[in-house]
Amino acid sequence: MPKSKRKSKSKSSSNKNSVPRLQTAPRNPYANHPLMRKSAVHQKSRSAQRSATRRETKKMARDWASIQTLELMIKLIIKIIWR
Repeated sequence: MPKSKRKSKSKSSSNKNSVPRLQTAPRNPYANHPLMRKSAVHQKSRSAQRSATRRETKKMARDWASIQTLELMIKLIIKIIWR
């Protein structure tokens, strides 16, 4: 039993005025590395982590200095009042 031959209804065969497609060179598989195709960042970068640590250290030092200054001022006020 021979198979019936059907004409395919593709756009290129139906449109006789179409321009033939040029074949492109194969893509470089190493240029599109899977790690570079992340949809979103999953963790902070090392520089962001260092910056956060620096900010936290400076904040702690500033808070400590303000507490020390406040305690010193309270002691001075108490000495002045109790003279």
